Amino acid sequence: MATKTERLDMRLSTEHKELLEQAAAITGQPVTAFAISNLLTRAREIIEQHSRTVLSRADWERFQTILASDDEPSPALMKAAECQAKYGE
Repeated sequence: MATKTERLDMRLSTEHKELLEQAAAITGQPVTAFAISNLLTRAREIIEQHSRTVLSRADWERFQTILASDDEPSPALMKAAECQAKYGE
């Protein structure tokens, strides 16, 4: 287990704190462990969703057709690729 050296402080409404306490009690966890576990799970989900693109079957087939094509990329596509390389977005 990693050494715990960092803190994350937050303020909650009474209603939110009671909700977390109730959920933690149901799962048999201390509130902090419950909160950390759920925060980390959600953070990983968000990072995974942001890190990959899921295509429909039709889009995947179109993508494969484009990759196999000998056509030159359009100026708009070249500009988009340059922006991606420069800014990472």
